[in-house]
Order: sequence, then structure tokens, then C-alpha cells
Amino acid sequence: MAIRKTTFEVVPLVAIAPLLKGAKVLGAAQGARTKTAAQPAKILSISPDMSLATTREMLLSTAGFHVSSVPTVGQAVQLCAAKEFALVVIGHSMSLAERKWLLKELRGRCTAPVLALRRPGEAPLAGADYTLDSTENPALLLEMVIDILKPKISPVRKRPAQ
Repeated sequence: MAIRKTTFEVVPLVAIAPLLKGAKVLGAAQGARTKTAAQPAKILSISPDMSLATTREMLLSTAGFHVSSVPTVGQAVQLCAAKEFALVVIGHSMSLAERKWLLKELRGRCTAPVLALRRPGEAPLAGADYTLDSTENPALLLEMVIDILKPKISPVRKRPAQ
């Protein structure tokens, strides 16, 4: 009996996506002009609860997005003013007053749409572009983020046959 040895190399999905016919790269920036991988859409996630922030970051990163997580309102305002984001996600674990103040501050410094997570039974955060109940399935959060960013997510372009 012959034994066949095979080695594997771990590569990012975006590096092999051009080989996948008609595949879409989630988070690929529209109009990216690099010869290698497209840049993923950037998401700013704000949550003082480290476990929630980590879980949210893992969920969105696995889908191909670049996620920057910050625990405080001050850090979020500074980061949003300094960098460009495709979406801002405000977690439900901070107080309603903090979330309202954060949203007001973000509007003056950041043009990205805002998805606010709300506590069960809580009214949607006034002024947020999108809202989602925090008790919803994480898959629904991911689906919503993809829908929000859909115009910014471009399909992988096929290379002409050579």
C-alpha cells in the first residue's frame, strides 16, 4: 500500500478568491486596484464588555471584515475622527446615556452608518441608521452587516483568459 504525503499552506481566503469562479469576497472594497487581495471593509465596534467585543470581532473578522474594537466612548470618538470606517457598531452593554452621547459625537466626526444594538425591550436608539436587538442570533447580526455594506462589497473580478 502506497502512502501519499501532502503538505498544505494556510493562505487567506482573499488570496485565493480570484481562483473561485463567481465567488464574492465579503468586505472587499469596491474599486480596489491591487493585484493581490482587495482591502476588507473596516468596521469600528464599541463595547466596554470585553467578551462581547471579542465575540463580535471574531464573528465579523471571520466573514472577511477588518474590525477595530474599542471599549470606551472617548477611544471610539478619537478613532472615528482619525480613520475612515464603512460601519460603526455600538454595543448594548454601555448605558443608554453613553450610547446617545456617543452617537451625537460620532455624527460630528464620522460619516459611516451606525448600527446600534439595543437591550431587550428597549426602543431603538434615535438617530442610528440601523438597529438590532441584542438577543438576536449572531448570524442575523452578520447578515445585517453584510446587507448594510453590500454596495461596498464587490464581487471578485474574473481575470481574462491568457
